[in-house]
Parts: sequence; structure tokens; C-alpha cells
Amino acid sequence: MKDLMMWASRHKKILTAVLVIGGATIWYFGGSSGNTDATATVKTAQVERGDLRISVSGSGQIEAVSQVDLKPVIAGDGIDVVSVQVKNNQSVKKNQVIATLDTGDAVRDIASAELDLRSSLIKQKQTDDQYDRETKEDRWNRQTQEVAVQQRRIALAEAREKLTDYSIRAPFDGIVTGLDVEAGDSVSRDTVIASVITTDMKVVITLNEVDASKVVDGAKALLSLDALPELEVAGTISKIATIGTVSSNVVSYEAEIELDAQYASLKPGMSVSAEIIVAERKQVLLLPNSALTVKAGKTTVKKTGKDTSVSTVEEVKTGLTDDALTEITSGLSEGETVILPSVSAAKTTTQSSGLFSSLFRSPGSGTRSSSK
Repeated sequence: MKDLMMWASRHKKILTAVLVIGGATIWYFGGSSGNTDATATVKTAQVERGDLRISVSGSGQIEAVSQVDLKPVIAGDGIDVVSVQVKNNQSVKKNQVIATLDTGDAVRDIASAELDLRSSLIKQKQTDDQYDRETKEDRWNRQTQEVAVQQRRIALAEAREKLTDYSIRAPFDGIVTGLDVEAGDSVSRDTVIASVITTDMKVVITLNEVDASKVVDGAKALLSLDALPELEVAGTISKIATIGTVSSNVVSYEAEIELDAQYASLKPGMSVSAEIIVAERKQVLLLPNSALTVKAGKTTVKKTGKDTSVSTVEEVKTGLTDDALTEITSGLSEGETVILPSVSAAKTTTQSSGLFSSLFRSPGSGTRSSSK
């Protein structure tokens, strides 16, 4: 007892604080342990008209509508580039020269064809001068020489036409990209001299297999770009891959989106997020999903009026639904009120635990450990 009095004297301030806190605790948590007072709040929702949209999402990037890689069409390796007339990102017109290749072989082929033609013409004249009488042999020789001359003319025309193959030209109006050669370089038929892309852009996105099954050609798409957050872009699904791509056991499908309008600010490679509308209803009756109860194949609601204490269970027919709202096709009218699931507001009283009991232990009253 003496020890307890001495300990209390030394911890007088602590005891005072504990008594004050303890009193406040008893006042706040007053009442019996574990008691709960609950009040139910009735929440309602009105049947309203609105638009309902179901969509899936995908991501991808901006690409040119068309891209053509330009390669030499002439046979052989080690063809020298004589000149390059454009630069990367330069706008070009259809048939504009991009680069010129060494025409040495083509010029020699033309000279050879011209020589063959002259030789055939000479032989033809000699044949005409040699035979005065119109015999069968004469006619045969003349026809033979005429055929030879015609063949030489055709060979010369082809040689001259091939000369144009040594000029690499733009296939359409567009922009030069990927230009990676200069005068003096040596190329072959497999070398990409440059690429030409259209100024019109499209969007290529990837969809997972579940979402891809819901998307059809002609579906509307709303697009957003990280690089141009203020730009609102819309488009239409123009193509969906028939064969999926598997990566890490995940199947995905590529889809192309044709833009409703072209914008100069769109550049190939920009990242795009797409929302593709797979179903949409305009100005239909809507209710929150939580207002509906589905049981035994029937969907019901609790319809009420001004007095929410009175309600009737009504069966309804539903249509399109998303994560929040459901279309009501029959059973309710616009403006009618239904009851939502009740929300209980509960206040629980709690009895103080042994939180403060340790503060009242006398010295030496801690847990003892036994030893053998």
C-alpha cells in the first residue's frame, strides 16, 4: 500500500489527465456495450429520358492512308545514285523525280538497239534491190526483212522506255519520308530509296478479342490524342482484321478508322485512344441499375409516389444497359418514381477497453515470466 501511494504521488499529473480523458470517454461512449441505433433513409429515382451509349475502347496511332516504298525496278546490283532531288519531309507532286540512277547501261542498250535497226534496214533495202521479179522467194525474203525491221523497232522502243526506270518518281502527291541515300551511293533492286506517304491520315488501333467481336464495319469512333488534347476527332471503322495476333497468350485484332475530317496537325506516329460505339439509344426511358431487381427471369421495381412509405412491385421490360443505367422499354412512364435500395445510417456505442488499465499498474505489477 505504501508503494502504491508513493507511485501515485510521483504520477499525479498523469492520473489527473487519465481521469479527465476517462470521464470524457464514458460521456461519449455512454450506454451499454454493442448497442446500435439505425435509421433507414429512403432514396428514390425518377424515370427520365436520355441517351444511352455502349462502347469499347482501343489504342493505337496515326498512320498515313497510303505509303509506297520506292525501289529501283532495273535488274542488277551496284547501281550508282547520280543525284537526289528532294529532302525528307518535303512535299512532292505525282511523277516528280526523287532521285536519278546511273543510265550507262540503258544508254548502251539504246545504242545497240539503234545499230540493230539500221542493220536490218540496210538488209531490207538490199533485198528490194536484188530481186526484180516478184517470185515467191522474193516475197518471202521481203517479208522476212520486214519482220526483222519491225522487231528492231520494238527493241529500240523498249530500250528507250527502260531509260525512264532510272528516274525514281513520286507515285502520287504526298510527303517524302525515309530518304536515306545520297549521290554516289550504290543501290540494288532491294534498296528502298525513299517512301512517299499521303497527306491524308487514318488511325490504326488494337482491340482485345472480346471487344473486337462487338465491333462492326461502319461503327462510329471518338478519338483523343495525347499530343492534341483539345482536338476532337471522329471517324468510322473501315476495316477489322479477320485473323488475330497472339502475344503472351493474349489475342488482339487490328482495326482501321477512317477519319471524318483531315487535320494538318495530325502526324504519323501520334498515339490515339479510341472509344468505339457498339450500341446507342437516343432519348429513351432510363433508370439506375440499382433500382432493378431480377429474379426468376423477371425484372421488377418498387414504384412509389409522394408517400414513399407506400410502394407497389411492378414488372418492367428492359433494353440496352451499361454500368450505371438501363433502358426501360415497358412497364413505366416518364416521371414515375421508384424506390432505390435503402441505406442505413448506424451509430454504434462502445465500452472502453483496457486501454487505460496499464496506466494504473503499481510498480512491479508487470507480466511475470516463469522459469524452470
